[in-house]
Amino acid sequence: MVLNAVIIYDGPCTLCNKSVAWIFKRDKNNLFLFGSLKSEWAKAHLPAELQSEDSVVFVKDNEFYIRSKAVLMILELLPRWKWTKIFQYLPSWLLDAVYKLIAKTRYKIFRQEFCAVLPQERIVK
Repeated sequence: MVLNAVIIYDGPCTLCNKSVAWIFKRDKNNLFLFGSLKSEWAKAHLPAELQSEDSVVFVKDNEFYIRSKAVLMILELLPRWKWTKIFQYLPSWLLDAVYKLIAKTRYKIFRQEFCAVLPQERIVK
């Protein structure tokens, strides 16, 4: 079992919220906790340079992962999504370029709203 697996995401981002809901639904082993980049937990635990990062942050065993690496690490822990590990063989600059393109256009494609409704025990505050 993975311990200390926390997904920190952009709270008002609809794409981020839908992604969190998608992960939560598939997290059958309750591996992940979730929190907003603006949460007190993020302020207390993330290094300052990551608090202003326009990226998902995945924290596992006191290691910090951002952008495409965070996404791949999260997917690898979900049942039926381990196959995505093959993407780790692609250059990180390419994966991050795709990630940044999506991040840059997400508010144009999706509106801003808070929508992820998770049980309180799965949220870091």
